Amino acid sequence: MSIPQSWKHKLKPLEGARWPLRCGHVFAADDVLRLQAGLWPRDMDDRWAIWLDGDVLRCWRSWTGTCIYEARVTPHADGSATALMLDVLDEPETYVRATTEEAELQRFEGVLSLIRQLRGEAESTVHLPVG
Repeated sequence: MSIPQSWKHKLKPLEGARWPLRCGHVFAADDVLRLQAGLWPRDMDDRWAIWLDGDVLRCWRSWTGTCIYEARVTPHADGSATALMLDVLDEPETYVRATTEEAELQRFEGVLSLIRQLRGEAESTVHLPVG
């Protein structure tokens, strides 16, 4: 079983209370391809799983399988995409969110930066064209 297949069956959509944030995040075409391939943990040091499944982007904590971030993504003709709203898990016993919207959006950006690191990691993705 491949790494993505071993993870996909374990991960659920965001469940529980949500904190909706306006984000207006634009994903470059290369990032959309990386998100579709996903970021899949290979060991306990990898803290996040990230995957764009159709038009839904989800980010999970790998240790617990808890979905922390979920966003609907609108694709564009040039391969880029936009997420206008971001739902953040709002259950303090499971995830301690930031105290401000700006700080939480910065956290989300930090998680997304992991997907951009795939450019140099050949074994993280399969058949992923990188520019």
